[in-house]
Amino acid sequence: MIANILSHLAAALLGYLCGAFPTGYFAGRLWNVDVRKHGSGRTGGTNVLRSAGWGAFAITVVGDVLKGVLPVLVVRWLAPVQDWAQALVVFGVLIGHNWSLWIALLAKPDPRATYARPPLGWVQRIAQQGRGGAGVATTAGAMLALFPPLVLVLVVPIILLLLVTRYASVASLTTAIVSPFVMLWFVLNGSAPFSYFALNLVVSVIIVLVHIPNIQRLRAGTERRFGQRLGQRERDGKKGT
Repeated sequence: MIANILSHLAAALLGYLCGAFPTGYFAGRLWNVDVRKHGSGRTGGTNVLRSAGWGAFAITVVGDVLKGVLPVLVVRWLAPVQDWAQALVVFGVLIGHNWSLWIALLAKPDPRATYARPPLGWVQRIAQQGRGGAGVATTAGAMLALFPPLVLVLVVPIILLLLVTRYASVASLTTAIVSPFVMLWFVLNGSAPFSYFALNLVVSVIIVLVHIPNIQRLRAGTERRFGQRLGQRERDGKKGT
């Protein structure tokens, strides 16, 4: 029993450490851009594209997908019959990408901030200074390694939606809302274990929550389009006046 619990915790920790790797930060640095100081301040692909360009974006997406794929493949190899451990590694990947230990360590300590004693203080600092990306690409990579049929069913419609609306947030939110229903269909058909649906539901809720600022900007009409560089909105507005 204890060994089983430890293996599940180890899976989640592996997922967290891999998911927390700040691909977007290092990709931006290749173009001498600290993406944390531009746009949304996140290190996900969308903000990297806006602040550092397509080259950094491509590196970020490939890196983010791989850091989701690799820990899941490792856990599936080490624990091929422990589906809850496999689900927890995906959860760890998403949490790590959103609240990164490595980004918190890269950040300069805020002299005005006060934290509780460790380990709670560590959690507080990561939550405040470790903000990464929303985790959609990383989670998609992890889900691709965990259960490829889900990603294969969703990938084409979601890409088409992104091309039509040109809002990455709309594509991400649609994926989060639709994917639990698709996974439930696979579970009811006996193609996937229930743990995968439970994981998908929790992951989708987290993705929607971290997109609340995007939802507010969409409602206000201030959300940037996919591929729109920082400052482009202002230039476009001047051209139209």
